[in-house]
Amino acid sequence: MSGKLYFICGEDEYLVEQAARERISHIIPEADQPHCVEIIDGHKDSAEEIRKAVLACKESVQTPGFFGGQKLTWFRDVTFLTGGGRASESILAKESVELLATWLSEGLAPDQILVISALKILRTSIFFKTCQKVGEVMDFGGALKPWEMEKVAEQRLPDFLRQAGIEMDEEARKEFLERVGFDTRLIISEIEKLRLYLYPRTRGTTADIREITSVGREAEAWDVLDAFGMRDPIAFVTTLHQLSGQRGIGIMLASMLEKNIKELIIIREAYDLKWIHGNAGWSTSLSPETAVLLNTLPVNPKTMNAWALKRKLPHALNYTLHELRIARFRILELREKLVSTSTPEMQLLETSLLRIIGKPKKRELKTRSSQ
Repeated sequence: MSGKLYFICGEDEYLVEQAARERISHIIPEADQPHCVEIIDGHKDSAEEIRKAVLACKESVQTPGFFGGQKLTWFRDVTFLTGGGRASESILAKESVELLATWLSEGLAPDQILVISALKILRTSIFFKTCQKVGEVMDFGGALKPWEMEKVAEQRLPDFLRQAGIEMDEEARKEFLERVGFDTRLIISEIEKLRLYLYPRTRGTTADIREITSVGREAEAWDVLDAFGMRDPIAFVTTLHQLSGQRGIGIMLASMLEKNIKELIIIREAYDLKWIHGNAGWSTSLSPETAVLLNTLPVNPKTMNAWALKRKLPHALNYTLHELRIARFRILELREKLVSTSTPEMQLLETSLLRIIGKPKKRELKTRSSQ
C-alpha cells in the first residue's frame, strides 16, 4: 500500500483523541496495536524538545515494523504548531515545524502510516496546507465562540445519549447542558454517571439531572444571573455563597453580569418599542430602518437564540429600562471596587447586587400579539 498521512485537529480534546483512536483502530486491529503502533509524544515546549520530537517522529515512521509487518506512528498531542514563546525559541521551533512540513510534502514511502493529532493549529500555515495536499485532514474547528460551542454541544448531545442508551426530552437536554457546560469530555463523563444512576431505567428527567449531574463554576454563575433576572434575593444569596472561595469569581461574575445587563437593556427597549411581544416573538412589521438599527447594536436580539430570548425577556421585564441602566452603572462601579479596595469580594458582590435587585414590584409578562 502507499504511504498514508492523517492529520486530526481541533480544540475539543475529547473529539480529537477519539477520532485519532478510531482512525488507528480502523487501520490496525486493537489486538495488534501493542507491537504495531508507536506513539511519539508531541507535547513539547522548548525548541530542543520540539526538535527531538520531530526527529523521533521521522525516525519512527521510517523504521519498519517487527518482522516486516505493518506499522503506524502516532505523533500525539502536538503542541507547537502555532508558534509563540520567546523569539529565539520560536525561531528554532519554527525551523523544526518547517522540517516536518518539508519531509511530509515529499510523500511517505509505501507502507508508512503517520497519524498526527493536535489541539491548536494555524490553518493558514504551510504545515496545515501540506497536510491538506498530501494527506487526509479531519478538522474539528477551533477558537469557537460561546454560542458556537453551545450549538455544537446541542447537536452532538443526542448522539452521545443514544450511544449510552439514555433518553431525554428537550427540556432535560437543555437542563443538562446548562449545568454541565459544553466541554465534550465532561459531557461524556456526566452522561456515564447519569447512566449508572438511572439503571435499570433509561429515561433521564430534569429532576434526575438536577440530582446527579455536577454543576461547574460557570453553571453556578449562570444560576446567579437567573436569580438576578428574577429579582429573587434569597436564590441570589444562596447561589452566590456556593461560589464563595473560588479564585477570581468576583471579576468573572461582574463581567458576566455586565454583558447580561447590556442584553436585557436592548431586549427591554425592543419590547417597549413593540418590536417584540410577550411570547418572545418578533413583530412582522419591522421597518427597514429598524432592521438596520438592530444590526448596529452590540447585541442584535433578532439573531439571538429563540430559546435564550424567551428566557431573557421575563428578566428584562422585571426591571424598568431606567433600573437596568442604573444597574449597568453600578456593575461598572463594582468592578472598579473589586480591583481597588481591600473589602472582601463576596461582601462587595452581595451588598452591591442586592442593592440593584432591591424589592421588586410585582410585574406580569403581558402577552402582546405580533403586529
